[in-house]
Amino acid sequence: MKSRLGVALVALVLVAGLGCTPEIVEPPAVTVSDEPREDRAVAPTPPEDPTPEVVWPLTGMIAEGVPGADLGRPAVAVKIENTADGRPQKGLEYADIVFDEYINAGCLRLVAVFHSTLPEAVGPVRSARNQDPNIMGSFDTPIFSSGANRGVQETFNGLEQVLFGNALYTYNDYLRFSHGFTRKSWEEVNKPLEFRLWGNTQVFAEEAEEAGAGPAPQQFDYAYPAALATAAVEGEPVATMDLEYSACGHPHWDWNAESGVWDRFEFSDRHVTMDGTPIQAANVVILRVDVAYTQRKIPESFVVVSDAPGFVATHGAVQPILWTKSSRTGGYILETLDGDPVLLAPGQTWIELVPLSGAWDKATITFDGEVQ
Repeated sequence: MKSRLGVALVALVLVAGLGCTPEIVEPPAVTVSDEPREDRAVAPTPPEDPTPEVVWPLTGMIAEGVPGADLGRPAVAVKIENTADGRPQKGLEYADIVFDEYINAGCLRLVAVFHSTLPEAVGPVRSARNQDPNIMGSFDTPIFSSGANRGVQETFNGLEQVLFGNALYTYNDYLRFSHGFTRKSWEEVNKPLEFRLWGNTQVFAEEAEEAGAGPAPQQFDYAYPAALATAAVEGEPVATMDLEYSACGHPHWDWNAESGVWDRFEFSDRHVTMDGTPIQAANVVILRVDVAYTQRKIPESFVVVSDAPGFVATHGAVQPILWTKSSRTGGYILETLDGDPVLLAPGQTWIELVPLSGAWDKATITFDGEVQ
């Protein structure tokens, strides 16, 4: 009996154990393929950086392939006449940056800065003024002029900058003779005697380097592409800009949408060179300045730290800005009213130094007929 019962119990356990065995679930077959799925998203290609690798420092224009010796040469600053008797000028269209400054009798004179192109003839070259070291102090280069009076010589005395000229009888460490000047005849230029001095900027560049000038330092920031320039993005559209310095100086700018630049006029006359080339600019920067005077009643300097608003005009639009220049050798700092850096369009730039105070006549700035 016991043996049969034991066998029965064993059989029962075995049957029960078989009833509790879990079901084996087979996973679905997986097919592995080396071919990519057509609906799989591809990672986007990052956009190319539009900033050129090599640019001219004073224009921001592309300079790929330009010899390093050309990129690294000094800037050349030349004082050029801008009265009715001095116009039209020679070679002015090649300047990278031009300063329009107020001088005695309310007239204007130019400081033209050449670097990317060095023409063999520019003029008429005229005398330096006391404010020129302030204007050009950040460029680390000499100033070439027809000479300077004793007061101007004293201004340059002790400065690292050198004044090159050929119209004085005496020369010293800071005023030197330049071999780049040529006197023209009446028949050649049809101008009075004081407006017949021409300069060779190629010779000037060599003499500037010999005087210790370094490579031209970049002065402004540029937008790439140009459509992202500050005024183009944030400014108000403007077709015309009138800058009435005085009865002697009245530059006028018109936006040329076809050419994409500002066209310059003097009063109502188109500003052209002796070759008939129109004067144009990608950017017009308007800075209000205070004018001080020497004992001889000659404009001496403008303040180099200013909280007076100015303007930058690019791509047919004008943007209000603030500007500072912390010292004679300090750079021009241009900011929006919100404190953001101002970006210019690559190309030539004209800087209008409009008197805020100290001028013989009240200077006015007018955009599309509206006085600012």
